[in-house]
Amino acid sequence: QRSHVTNELGIEWLRQALGNEYNVLIYEFDDSGPMHIDTTILPLAPGKVMINKAWVSKIPDFFKDWELLYPPASTIPANHPLYMTSNWIHTNVLMIDEKHVIVEAQEKPLIDSFKSWGFETIPCAFRNFQSFGGSFHCATLDIRRRGSLKSYRI
Repeated sequence: QRSHVTNELGIEWLRQALGNEYNVLIYEFDDSGPMHIDTTILPLAPGKVMINKAWVSKIPDFFKDWELLYPPASTIPANHPLYMTSNWIHTNVLMIDEKHVIVEAQEKPLIDSFKSWGFETIPCAFRNFQSFGGSFHCATLDIRRRGSLKSYRI
């Protein structure tokens, strides 16, 4: 999404850096401010995407045939400081594979939702990190992956 932190030149640079093997898609969401794309719309597994209804009223065509999963609101207390992020940072989860997800341990409604969606959850305390602008997905960087490039277009 183009926003305060993502501009046309950056998008073009990414397209050139990735080459023809990848498609870079640009989406327009209801909130154009800087935010985590993975707290807005997050592919979880082939055919399953988590959508933040607070920011996405029109589902991108790419996901039209996918199962749409809507997360519950956060359990972050109103007095908990969120200096550089939103109260949807709890959805910044980390998928280990198509079945396993690391979730903030205090987010019981989100954990229950993932279980009902068929995922195995790995609760981990991370709430104090979230105040500073991220969570599991932002605080990690995979340097090795197994498998091959796959298209999840349904």
